Order: sequence, then structure tokens, then C-alpha cells
Amino acid sequence: MRKPYFQDKNFTLYQANCLELLNELPENSVDMIFADPPYLLSNGGFTCDSGKMVSVNKGQWDVSNGLKKDFAFHLSII
Repeated sequence: MRKPYFQDKNFTLYQANCLELLNELPENSVDMIFADPPYLLSNGGFTCDSGKMVSVNKGQWDVSNGLKKDFAFHLSII
């Protein structure tokens, strides 16, 4: 079992990939999952932020892997 990021008498907080962590936790032991999955929007483009042109690239983790793989990924986290 991995070590919690923070623990108090009322809750335990983990910073981890929930798809991996959930396999380690006992059944019916989770009340909430806060997830921030990649939106797969990094495509070499630009947007306007506060009147300035800025890159939409966040990193390799945010690059699309194609429609079928992206759909499968999002379906797995839902």
C-alpha cells in the first residue's frame, strides 16, 4: 500500500494516478475522487490570454493520441 500524501483523523489524501491507486484500496472505502485528467488540447496552436498570444501546449502528457485512444482513455477514467 502506498503512503498517503496527507492524513488526518477524518480523511486520507493520496496524490496518485487514481487508476492505479483504486486497485490498492479496499472495496467501498472511497467517498470522493478529485481528478484532473489531461484535456488533450496541446496541438501546436495559440490562443489569446489577457490580450497576449500564448501557446496552448502544456506538455507531451496533453497531446492527443488519436480519437480512438483518446476515447478509450476517457472511458477508462469515467
